[in-house]
Amino acid sequence: MGTMWVLRFFLYPTWRSLTPDNVQAHFGVPTILATRFFTVVVPPMFVTAIVLVWQEWGSWYVALSAVCLAGITVLTWVGQLNIIPVNKRIRGGQFDGPAGLTALLIRWMRLNDIRFVGSTVTWAAIVWYVAAKGDLAGALS
Repeated sequence: MGTMWVLRFFLYPTWRSLTPDNVQAHFGVPTILATRFFTVVVPPMFVTAIVLVWQEWGSWYVALSAVCLAGITVLTWVGQLNIIPVNKRIRGGQFDGPAGLTALLIRWMRLNDIRFVGSTVTWAAIVWYVAAKGDLAGALS
């Protein structure tokens, strides 16, 4: 969730001014690093969410667990099928000048708006789960 909030509130405004000359430094490198990071992190997230759903089967907590699993699934699907191809086009310079780059960046931002909402909902579900399941007040005393 934090990654998507940083993108949405801090990086989008600066990326509207990217040019073919500076896109690699300000877009290419961060997206390559993010892809590497999430390639390692997402599989354990899936396993954990599946175990959580299985563990909570039969209780109302399964709904929060299922929202988490659905969120990870949707976020991965949007990323892999829609965003990664746009990343590759931008990094590969497959656009017609500044106007083509701007059009791709706007598409990229719109697709990431879906992930912004999805990651926020997923985060809220897991925080609700932790708050409802644990004795947070007792843990703090």
